[in-house]
Amino acid sequence: MTEETIVRENLMTQEGYTPYCGNNAGRKIAGGCSNPRTKWNGGQFRCTECGWTSQFPFDFIKKYKVRWAITNNKK
Repeated sequence: MTEETIVRENLMTQEGYTPYCGNNAGRKIAGGCSNPRTKWNGGQFRCTECGWTSQFPFDFIKKYKVRWAITNNKK
């Protein structure tokens, strides 16, 4: 494994992979979420259910965009 975490490794080795929502509040709690897969928003991964957004460092996102030839911020 070359990346720091399994999620980062998957993002760099599996085209189209998206992480699960990282909202720690369960769906039965106000503001909670059922933790679906996120969607790429051009700079991070965002949950369409609750709005949670990943916070990968700029250098990782830059490598991710190069790896998958993302030039127009859309995947």
